[in-house]
Amino acid sequence: MTEHVTVPRELLWEYKEAPNNLLWRLQRIADFFPACGTDRNTVRLLYKYRDKLKLEEGKYKLVGIYYEVWSEKTRQRN
Repeated sequence: MTEHVTVPRELLWEYKEAPNNLLWRLQRIADFFPACGTDRNTVRLLYKYRDKLKLEEGKYKLVGIYYEVWSEKTRQRN
């Protein structure tokens, strides 16, 4: 897994391209989660850095739930 995440174009209204800063990218995605950012890698990174992001309590818990689901799916495949 990489420490890179792609911000959807529709979330870059004031930027031509997303800044090359992982926390900025994750915060932008977190602001619109779960409408975007529910893929395995993005959820893993949101979970890993959740204490460094500004998340409402509900989104904080929701990221944790998504992380648990992805982890469970991964375990089931092995």
